Amino acid sequence: MLEASTFLSTLIGEFAGKSSSNYSMALEFHKRAHMDFGSDWLDQSLQMCMQALSQIVNYCTSIYNSSAPAPSLDKLQTELATSVVQLTIDIIGWDFIDAWDSSIMGMSVLARTVIRPPDTWREYLMHPEFIKAVFHLHHLVVHTQGQQVLGHSLRQLLLLLASVHGPMFKSIDERKAFANFLMEGVLGLLSDATSAAAQESSSLLDTFAMISRLIVNYKMSILIQLPQMNQLFTNMAMIGKHLLQENLKECESVHGDVECMEHREWREEALTLLLEGIVLVCGDPCLLYSGDEAQRTAASAALASTLGPLYAEFIHCRTGMARLEEQYLTAHETELDELKEEIFAVDLEEEMASLSNVGRLNLGAALACLSASFQKIVPQLQALWNGAAGGVSPEAAGLLEESRLLTMYIGHLLTDDNEGESPQVPDFVVNACERDPSVTNSIVQAVSTLNQFAQFQVTKIAANPSDLRLSPLLAKSFLWFLNRWAPAYILPLGYSELTNKSPILAAWSSAEKIQEAVYFCLTLSLHYHCYWPHEGQVQESATALLFSLAKRCTKMRLAMVSSPSFQQLCQFHCVTSGIRHSAPPEEVEATVQAKAGGANLSLDMLRGYQRLPYDIKSKIVTGLIVACSEKDDAQSNAMLNEIFKAIHDVFSSLVHVLSTRQATPDQVDAKEMTSLCVELYGGVARTGEMVEPNRIPKFLTPSLSHLSGLMAFYANDLIICEGLLRFFRDYAEQFIAILDPEDCLALFQSSADLLKAYSSVHCASTRVIKNDVEEEQNYTDVLCAIQLLIQLGTKDFLDVGKDGAINSSQVTEMIFFGLQQILPLMTRGLLQFPTLCKQYFSLVGFMMETYPDEVGQLPFELFDALLESLLFGMSYHDPSVAKASFYGISGILKEQIQNKVLDMHLSSPQGPALIEKCSRRLLMDVVFQNIIWDRIEATGAALLSLAALDLNRFAAVVQSIAQQMPAENQQRLSHSFQVLLKPEILAKAGSPGYEGRQNRIRFRKDFEDFCNEIHSFLLMR
Repeated sequence: MLEASTFLSTLIGEFAGKSSSNYSMALEFHKRAHMDFGSDWLDQSLQMCMQALSQIVNYCTSIYNSSAPAPSLDKLQTELATSVVQLTIDIIGWDFIDAWDSSIMGMSVLARTVIRPPDTWREYLMHPEFIKAVFHLHHLVVHTQGQQVLGHSLRQLLLLLASVHGPMFKSIDERKAFANFLMEGVLGLLSDATSAAAQESSSLLDTFAMISRLIVNYKMSILIQLPQMNQLFTNMAMIGKHLLQENLKECESVHGDVECMEHREWREEALTLLLEGIVLVCGDPCLLYSGDEAQRTAASAALASTLGPLYAEFIHCRTGMARLEEQYLTAHETELDELKEEIFAVDLEEEMASLSNVGRLNLGAALACLSASFQKIVPQLQALWNGAAGGVSPEAAGLLEESRLLTMYIGHLLTDDNEGESPQVPDFVVNACERDPSVTNSIVQAVSTLNQFAQFQVTKIAANPSDLRLSPLLAKSFLWFLNRWAPAYILPLGYSELTNKSPILAAWSSAEKIQEAVYFCLTLSLHYHCYWPHEGQVQESATALLFSLAKRCTKMRLAMVSSPSFQQLCQFHCVTSGIRHSAPPEEVEATVQAKAGGANLSLDMLRGYQRLPYDIKSKIVTGLIVACSEKDDAQSNAMLNEIFKAIHDVFSSLVHVLSTRQATPDQVDAKEMTSLCVELYGGVARTGEMVEPNRIPKFLTPSLSHLSGLMAFYANDLIICEGLLRFFRDYAEQFIAILDPEDCLALFQSSADLLKAYSSVHCASTRVIKNDVEEEQNYTDVLCAIQLLIQLGTKDFLDVGKDGAINSSQVTEMIFFGLQQILPLMTRGLLQFPTLCKQYFSLVGFMMETYPDEVGQLPFELFDALLESLLFGMSYHDPSVAKASFYGISGILKEQIQNKVLDMHLSSPQGPALIEKCSRRLLMDVVFQNIIWDRIEATGAALLSLAALDLNRFAAVVQSIAQQMPAENQQRLSHSFQVLLKPEILAKAGSPGYEGRQNRIRFRKDFEDFCNEIHSFLLMR
């Protein structure tokens, strides 16, 4: 039987496409062999396999249940059993989708969520006794004899059975019954795993994977009807607690040296799988939207009672381990691997997000756990910070890390990541507060405790900014929490329109509460700006908080403007906007005295604000302007005008100094002031979300020509150069839609001057690569230039139908002029960078497709260079780049067919070679390659245009390629092209409107058939 099983397994591997044998046969042969075996022989193979498996199960069970002193399988019997089980896995896991369809080659059956065997397999797979027997055999094999290899194979078989879906089930009742049998077996596996969790890992991992598969396959709508559901989740929670406690014990035994923890990795993997299953349960529509309210409430309550307690165990063990690890690292002054730390931070963030689903099952209990932990460590930290200043001891480092994690746990529990969306209080939180008003009080108390803690830290920072124990990382965590919490909870979206208002939505909605919360956020940010100006992560988080509040709503902006902290921040900006970092103390004092006058400003805070990096000042400017943009508020208008005046005065002074040659551009002070001015203007350019944004073009337009003129002096200075390109890109991106013709022409002219000055320097220079950054980041200035042209090009479409719109030709002239400037920079080496490549081909493909008539007027050298770049792009690995290239090529070719726009280029001495080059590259680099399948529609459009433009020349290319093939393939290839290129299709290739569209649809279908046909005999395996 072993030989038969091995032979049949090898045979199935050959027909399933998993074999390493190489017959050098066409793909068509393998595809047909797979289909024929699946339809004619797979059922018989399953029948033989199930008979063998039944015999194996019965035989093994009889041996283990015998009265022999030590019943066991010998080596041969174990090999036989393992071989038969693996054969069963191969058959059940057969790819019933067309695995040899070239467009989906490489997909793994076992990687899919479910499998869909035919209904004829019901008689083999849907036997309850068979499933019970496999589970029982697994128990005997693993927990009696320790046969781990055979045990793993049995679990993989059970995993496949848990994945069965589709026509094999005739009714919901059948699915429920099948799920019930699987559930009983999984409970047995969990019981076995509990006793062996500390010694053996693969069994538990496979079991958790099986549970996730059950949840995905059968959904909570079926699982909640099973009597064992609560027991399943109870066992999961029990094992999760055991794993966490064992991890903590082991961490304590090695004194925080996690690298020495022997079982940590597999336990962490098991906990990840456990959380994955719980997230699937918590996110099931049955618990959120489906069914009636009573059913959802009952199910949620059941989950809260079984899985809810796991949250507290996670918090206790995770924070305990983090504290121990931080103590060890500090005590031994261990150098951290930045890459590992980054990966760990991402994993931790994902786990916290997943764990929040567990905490929200019983929000009140989760908050009580976090609040108790926080209340426990706050006095310890206060005592630490009240003590004499000194270095960070291991105990202090552990305490700070624990408080940071607790802050993040609270943030994940109460808020969602709203980046790119309107911030809202999570539905789980709203519903929990409606059911139990005491939860609202718990949330308010937790936020208040956290804010008081942050406030205490800030007071200590103000007293001694250099105290290392104050932890910028902890400050960043406070700001991270506020950036997620404040926009969602302060004056929640739509609160005023609600009739039944949840208590949590009213907690920070009164005028007093709004003002109090806003004042706290702004005061915290202001102190971080002034006392820790060089803590980059803290500054980034503080500016993000300012901007997220400013763009929230009118009431929020008015509350900000009336806040003393915001007014002080605005004053600091206006006073220091013209002060360089390198300015001597006497110059700083004189400037402050001249601008501040009699204002009562803290000089210590002012000096700290003045030392902020220029890019941070730029982001603060953005937040200030957006916050002051309420046009109907007098105070907002006055502050906005002060901000504009401060920036304008500084730049006017710089322009005057340079134009009158009081200073040369290469002087250090002039360079630094230029960097400051460019960053400040960059902050203004990013204020597109302000109220009445048309005020920004009125402010910026007079300065555009002076700003672009700086490129002539500073093109070699990559910091200033990139800053200028970024300013024009951001301004175009955010304001191009509202520019009137006069402002738009000013932007076009300034952009043209900017790119010309930039190109004249960088096209003739060699770039110095910085080794401390990713290589692509050395070319962000080139990326900014491309993105600038993309944004400028949108003006032609944004103005469609508008009165007084800018002329389309002015837009295209600007874009092609810009392309001409940057094209020499776009070498093949540079196009290997994904982001740069994608943006470039997006621009070039769009311009060639949309404005083909202008392409015909380009100088031949520029046209040829653009065409060559498109030919390179069509075989690029990124499908979006390839499609942009193909549509660009097909666009200009269709225009040539209709209006002969390329006659000037095609009639040149190099003209005939262009069509030949395009045809050959298209066929050899794309059509005859496997990459065709993710760009087939765009490829077909280009091929149709090429063939219709000059069929004879295209046919000559095909003939020359065919001559390099075996004789039998030459005939098939020529016939395939004859079938594809029908005269009536080619005749309408350039037709516009409905007729042309229908013609292209018909050709697309023919081209797909053509590719399937030629790949069946051209591709070999």
